[in-house]
Amino acid sequence: MIASLTGFGRAEVSAEGISYSVEIRAVNNRFLEVSVRLPRSLAPFEQEFQKRIRQRARRGKISLFIQETRESQRLSRLSFDPEGVQRLVEGLRSLAEESGLKDDLSLSNLIPILDLLLPDEKDEVRQQRLALALQGLDAALDELERMRAEEGANLEEDFRRRLATLAGLVDRIENKSAEHRDSLLEKMRERIGRYVPGEVDEGRLEQEVAYLVDKLDITEETVRLRSHLDLFTAALESGDDVGKRLNFILQEMNREVNTIGSKSASGEVSAWVVQAKEELEKIREQVQNVA
Repeated sequence: MIASLTGFGRAEVSAEGISYSVEIRAVNNRFLEVSVRLPRSLAPFEQEFQKRIRQRARRGKISLFIQETRESQRLSRLSFDPEGVQRLVEGLRSLAEESGLKDDLSLSNLIPILDLLLPDEKDEVRQQRLALALQGLDAALDELERMRAEEGANLEEDFRRRLATLAGLVDRIENKSAEHRDSLLEKMRERIGRYVPGEVDEGRLEQEVAYLVDKLDITEETVRLRSHLDLFTAALESGDDVGKRLNFILQEMNREVNTIGSKSASGEVSAWVVQAKEELEKIREQVQNVA
């Protein structure tokens, strides 16, 4: 079963006074792109969250948001980065002197710069926070995958319906082309008899008709188009991670339909070709959202 590239997952986790709210969103994207926004207590572990997401996703733009409750934040002990404060003050005063600005720095000016505050926790507590947040991420990823699977099932149903429509159009086009081929010789005889006096060279007439029929014949195109329809269906049944393959098959289907349209000498066939192109375009739009 195929899966959609779009989805949403959410989870709430808490243990021993520590609580996190985890949200993960996914939209379609040609490659895998992961962005992470973490609370200060988890900032040192960004690579861990990136790794966990990449283990379970191949394509798509995925955004992770983790928030820590106020009660949980109050449990965190904070310490200042004295060296960082000193460098910042020196840099600001130097800038003020060079710019001719008044140096009126105070402690209240520095407090909003939260990067100067560092978590002051034992490694055991930090690892406890990481494990809890990863637990929440796994739960949110599970929900995301369930949603993507449901959307994928809807997409697959739509694809199969449109593939059936295309198969029906191919049947009509083939039947009409066969009728046109059978009646072409008779029509040419009538026209030649109307405009050319005397007897007609049947051998030459048949040669001309054979040449014209060969030029307008779409047998190869319809055979390949049916093959592509089968390949598309087989790809749907092979499982997820088939978006790129479906897109390639779709390009080949478009090529065959365009060739059939260029060879068409029937108004009905031309109308069916337009309808087939419309169906292929609708499929193409949906394929962009397949993982």
